[in-house]
Amino acid sequence: MQPKLNSLFKKFNKEQYGKYLELIPNFKKEKAQKFTTIVLTIIAIIMLAIFAINPTLSTIANLQKQLDDAKFVVERLDTKINNLSVLQTKYETLKPNLPIIYESVPKNEEVALLTGQLQAVAGQNNIAIISIQSDNFFDTNNFSYFTFSISMQGRYEDLINFLNTIINMQRIIGLDDINITSAEEENKDLLNLSLKGVALYKK
Repeated sequence: MQPKLNSLFKKFNKEQYGKYLELIPNFKKEKAQKFTTIVLTIIAIIMLAIFAINPTLSTIANLQKQLDDAKFVVERLDTKINNLSVLQTKYETLKPNLPIIYESVPKNEEVALLTGQLQAVAGQNNIAIISIQSDNFFDTNNFSYFTFSISMQGRYEDLINFLNTIINMQRIIGLDDINITSAEEENKDLLNLSLKGVALYKK
């Protein structure tokens, strides 16, 4: 009886032991699977976050650049507005004097007007105009001008007054060459004066 019991027990151990082992969970394998699942989940979350956040970050960067550009434009506009305001103030200050300024440097040659003014000044000083003419016209980047020449006869004091008057005329002119000689007449008080000058104008 005893040998049969031992044989049965041994048989039971061999057959059932393997089955019991199969029923016992493999904790190492389950732990590895759970760890792998967690890692893959974290990686998936990170990838989704990258793909989801990257466009948002790009949009934010683009909006920030647009905002900076807009601020720069606003600053430039404010500067221009301030400059225009200053210019407007200066213009209002100069406005009463603009006719004088335009007369000093007219927008065209106005040769006939200048000729008439010179003749009028000569008449006021008892000077006889022998000849008066405009010569050459020139253009520069900022202004234009023409040359003119005058020959006249009169007393010394009158000629000096004539020169002082035209130098202080409203229109800007320059005198380049002035020659005074004795008149070939019996009246020794009379002198001949010839001069060349330039007259500016804004073309």
